[in-house]
Amino acid sequence: MAFEDTGLKGIQKPFGEVERIMNEAGFVRGGAWDYSKANFDKKLSGEERDYYLRIRVYAVQGRLEDPKATVELENPVFLRHIFPHGLEEESEIPGEFKEEIDRALQQVKENLSK
Repeated sequence: MAFEDTGLKGIQKPFGEVERIMNEAGFVRGGAWDYSKANFDKKLSGEERDYYLRIRVYAVQGRLEDPKATVELENPVFLRHIFPHGLEEESEIPGEFKEEIDRALQQVKENLSK
């Protein structure tokens, strides 16, 4: 499930600043290493399975490993982990996570707006 109205899509900032802000909000850079894109995931553990709140970033100038490279954020997505197959984007958000997700997205937006 994609979050369309967070105000994060299209924000451009230096990669080092984005990575610091994401880490402070509990997001960890994961997935395959790449020069042009990265995923920041916040793990949410439920009673029966794990979920992830993911924010993707793309390099618009430079390479990601350079903290001064400019990246652009995409809309956050909510993912459900299905063992052993991987992640599914088309899942509903359990009520137990809604407040935590709202808080995390608000924190990222506020800190990126400074």
